[in-house]
Amino acid sequence: MTTMWLVVGVAALVMIGTVGWVAWRDRARTVGAEDRTAGRDAQARQHRYEAERHFAQNDTIHRGQEHH
Repeated sequence: MTTMWLVVGVAALVMIGTVGWVAWRDRARTVGAEDRTAGRDAQARQHRYEAERHFAQNDTIHRGQEHH
């Protein structure tokens, strides 16, 4: 019975250590220049898409109406 509790305790310590190490590693990780550039590119594409949709919807609303 003691051996079983010893194995369970060691397994728990290994699990806690692994979770702690992964959390520390992810927190210490820095964002690279490529990630920042990709984020800016994605945001620029999104803004362009939204502007094109706005223009297309505006054109649809005013099509067939006289403009004074």
